[in-house]
Amino acid sequence: MKPAFILGSGRCGSTLVSQILRLHPEVLSLSEVFSTAGARAFSPRPLSGAAFWRVIGQADRLGAALGNPQRAPREFLYGSQQGNRYDPFACPPLLQVALPHLTDRPDALFETLRKQALTWPVQSIQAHYLALFAALKQGAGQEVPVERSGGSLVAARTLRRLFPDARFVLLHRSGAETVLSMCDYPAARLALYSWQHFRRIGLDFLAPDHHYGRGGIWPVLQRFSWLLPVQRILDTAPDPVGMARFWSEMMQRGCAALQDLPGPQLMVLEYEELVAHPAENLARLGYFLTGGAPEPWLSAASALPEQRPSRSARLEPKDRAALVAACEPGEQAFARLRAARQAGLDFNV
Repeated sequence: MKPAFILGSGRCGSTLVSQILRLHPEVLSLSEVFSTAGARAFSPRPLSGAAFWRVIGQADRLGAALGNPQRAPREFLYGSQQGNRYDPFACPPLLQVALPHLTDRPDALFETLRKQALTWPVQSIQAHYLALFAALKQGAGQEVPVERSGGSLVAARTLRRLFPDARFVLLHRSGAETVLSMCDYPAARLALYSWQHFRRIGLDFLAPDHHYGRGGIWPVLQRFSWLLPVQRILDTAPDPVGMARFWSEMMQRGCAALQDLPGPQLMVLEYEELVAHPAENLARLGYFLTGGAPEPWLSAASALPEQRPSRSARLEPKDRAALVAACEPGEQAFARLRAARQAGLDFNV
């Protein structure tokens, strides 16, 4: 079983792609499995089944602050069903988005997975995720697990190393539009704060080999998150230019991590093209991931993308110019990657 991953910066249209893939009869659409696991998502050390279950199945203070109906009303899915077992404001990571995305009985599926996971041996984090994907496939009929987490581009090199045979879709949206949306999103605000402030003590939120979710220091810091003004960070809109620099850095590092992937393992998908020409681009996506794009799926999925007015176009000219300039390094990195893919050439980002 070879998984696939949708990589993006966050706020780039990846939730839409998850919704689209959920309709595909051969795709097991896994939404926000990695992102909700937080600081321990890609543990570098082998874990027992019980330890892995604590990563994906045990609520923590910071995760609950970010993932709840108030902070992320569109993305957070748990609680819309009747008779939920858990408090939506103190919800286990796997229940926040991933399981409600798959079933209208997420609590029952959660309990089934818990029983299985506790029997798994000590093994690598990638072996645990593959076991989780296999367990979710049971009875579902979908053969291709496709995980999509907001901001997963941060982990591009890690995912390549953990899953060397996987396929990757790099989803790109206009930097200026993405950044303005990131400024509104609580999780992106906290990520920006962490990147800006922890660099002062030598910790890089975006470090290719020690990024948030991979480096051993992040779970330690997360346990002390109560020392940070978390609520103020989540409530305060950041400077768009600062967010644009963060986005650009993520794009540069992510494109560098993907630059030498063989052609059959990487597809570039542009949000604006997806919205403008959904059938054409979704057919490409379907064939890339599964080898097929069934007509009923293509018809239903093509109806989901919607045109939205540009937010950056409404900015004052000087503010828009500053925003676009701060996005330019990330846009250039993506343009080089896209051009090399179109030409079938290797290159350096």
